Amino acid sequence: METARPRPLTVALALVLAWAVPLAAHPLRLDALLPLLVLVGTMAIQRGATGLIDRFVLACAQLFGAACVFGLGLTLWPGHLHPTLVAGVAFTALVLIAAATGRLNRPRRAPLDTLLALAAAGVTVVTLIPYAARDLGGRLGLPLAGEDIARHYLIYDVIGRTGGYLFLRPEALRPFVPDEELTGIANYPQGLHFSYAVLDRFIASTTGRTSAAAAVDAMVWLLVGTFLLLALAVLWAVRRLAGPGAAPARLLPVLLIAAAWLVLGDPVTVLSRGYPNELAGLACAAVLTAIVVRPLHRLGEQTVTVALLLVGISFSYPLFLPFGGLAALWWIGRARLWRFWWGWLAAMLVAVVSAIGPLTAMTASSGTQLLLNGTARVVDRPATLALVALALSAVLLRRGLRAPSHRAALFAVAVAFALAAGLGLYQIATIGRPVYYFDKLLHLLIVVCLCALGGLVRFLPALGVAARIAVAIPVVAALAIAGGEWHTTPVAPGVKLALGKDRGSPEAARDALLMARMFPDGGGAVNVDLMGSPWRNWSATLGAAALQHQYRHFPAWSGLLYPGSAGKGSTIDDLDRLVRESPVPVRFFVHDPEASLLVVDGEHPYRPNVKPGQPLPVAFGDPAAPTNVAAVRALAAKYPAKVQVVYATPANP
Repeated sequence: METARPRPLTVALALVLAWAVPLAAHPLRLDALLPLLVLVGTMAIQRGATGLIDRFVLACAQLFGAACVFGLGLTLWPGHLHPTLVAGVAFTALVLIAAATGRLNRPRRAPLDTLLALAAAGVTVVTLIPYAARDLGGRLGLPLAGEDIARHYLIYDVIGRTGGYLFLRPEALRPFVPDEELTGIANYPQGLHFSYAVLDRFIASTTGRTSAAAAVDAMVWLLVGTFLLLALAVLWAVRRLAGPGAAPARLLPVLLIAAAWLVLGDPVTVLSRGYPNELAGLACAAVLTAIVVRPLHRLGEQTVTVALLLVGISFSYPLFLPFGGLAALWWIGRARLWRFWWGWLAAMLVAVVSAIGPLTAMTASSGTQLLLNGTARVVDRPATLALVALALSAVLLRRGLRAPSHRAALFAVAVAFALAAGLGLYQIATIGRPVYYFDKLLHLLIVVCLCALGGLVRFLPALGVAARIAVAIPVVAALAIAGGEWHTTPVAPGVKLALGKDRGSPEAARDALLMARMFPDGGGAVNVDLMGSPWRNWSATLGAAALQHQYRHFPAWSGLLYPGSAGKGSTIDDLDRLVRESPVPVRFFVHDPEASLLVVDGEHPYRPNVKPGQPLPVAFGDPAAPTNVAAVRALAAKYPAKVQVVYATPANP
């Protein structure tokens, strides 16, 4: 049936409203509503999906990929990230798309999948409770323990200040980072940081809160929101792969297992350790898996969505792009897209834009990047193998491969497994053990396998509600009672997070926030925390450097503060040299008179208070060396024009 075209007058009126609404919202401080209206508008123009949650998931995926592309032009536009400009362009694009597809005339109601909505609501509640129950320092302390969040904040903050991608104009980053780190940070994938910065502009314009504390609070909640979108994407993929005829009686146990795996197992550690880019890449991979296995029923919309998902993966986590590319090629072959001239054009455009992420990442990386270690938690190996076995059972047994969707799901699982296994073997052959990026690829494998669990509905009988839940209880219990690399550590990561056992570094976060409140721009000095225990001091100094836009001066102090260097220590002479060579004044924050860091012999440090298997003590240094308070007092007396001592009182939760 031919699509009805809207009248020119209707289109003209809609285009006027596309700019009138943002222009009116800004003086009324209602900018925060505009992203929600853009999302609702994107959901309204969907033609390849029918359900309300289908439209929501697809709209989020499409908007993220479109935002990554939009950022390329916005970086060069003088208006940068002004909410009126961003919203006006977005509304204009939606009106033109709606006019071209006929949806401007015929909005359609979308049914709600109640069971899927309940599963997503359950995951949301379990995820939000440990974050809502903490103050800002407690929330920020969770990812701060993973260290990377400080640099993520730095990129997000500078993009917000300068209005665009840093890889297009790295000189804008130079005042904020050391010269030796400029190339690496400027070329880090920035699609999600850009999206966060845009959303923060809408939030700040409404709330009027523009401090570093407000900006980092917004980022933490956006991080949590990204995980919730990942969880929804996985649950939606499970529902989609189960097929349109899957009865709720059969689907409930599968959704329960997938939901439990997300909030109890390894995926939640990606949230708690603060890896926003990886969360976005995993979410894109989950949606891509779902629509490759069961494509949207409109070829044009399927093509656009696959293209935007590839761009989203490229601009957020290029490590997953080989999976995304191979999955897309499977669908291209299945749809025979080469028959259409526009298919070739789309492929070339997507290849060019998607190449930006890996090319910039290669510029930022060393030749041994894939061999580097990191702070990510090691993935539970036995649980992951069990999940792979469940996923293979879902697509292989009972002649599952007769269905094209099951063959596509098997291909997706096989590609994710091959990528992880290949990198693991390479790392073992090179350095003797799998590390960091191997676990990142295991996260991808877990997400893809969770999506494939939808095929399990063929094996489950139609039972009562209690019986359906009982089917999943053994799996959920096995996840909850243990975790760790070999599933031998009591209590799952998600349980520890929910019960407050996984605390991260809340004291360090509160110290960093205190320092940033006292000196928002650093006060013309590098600020060094020596108030408490060594890990707290190191993390707080790192966090404050990012919040105060003084990260440029942090690396010089990192070596002195970092307590993880085995067999090494810092002396008063090392501290004196750092003060003497610092290009800016040094401000020391002290509090606990027992706190100590220094040793007498740097090559053979004596630390009698350090006990194996116990947290590092506040009195970390050599009793014969000066305490932190004594050392900074001596330096202040020696360099009165360069050293300032602040006797601070740490904030309480």
